[in-house]
Amino acid sequence: MAEAISPALRREVAGRAKHQCEYCRMPEAALLAGCEVDHIIGRKHGGLTDAANLALSCERCNRAKGTDVGSVIRPGDTFVRLFNPRLDVWHDHFQLDGSSIKPLTAIGEVTVRLLQLNAPDRVLQRQVLQAGGAYPLS
Repeated sequence: MAEAISPALRREVAGRAKHQCEYCRMPEAALLAGCEVDHIIGRKHGGLTDAANLALSCERCNRAKGTDVGSVIRPGDTFVRLFNPRLDVWHDHFQLDGSSIKPLTAIGEVTVRLLQLNAPDRVLQRQVLQAGGAYPLS
């Protein structure tokens, strides 16, 4: 059975993330369903339900990520782990290019692809929020 995330732990994770998805940076307030608490390393891979292994994630990022921990950029390449909000700094791996999220590293590249961060509807959503000052411009 899945270990429940207590309200106090959820508040800790959300506060640390400044109430925005730690992958795509979407503000929780701009999302109809808010954000979810994501196991960075899924329980099926031995990940624990503790603050050190939890991130705030919008539903789109969380569903796209699932229990994945990484991927390859091209067939035959070595395995590259996904962006880990507890280990990595967002601006080291990603850069906003208008309303698109541009990967700067291999970690950024596999994360952008697997989490579908630049799907057309997601780019449009960021563009609308940026125009209203509700999404960061950089």
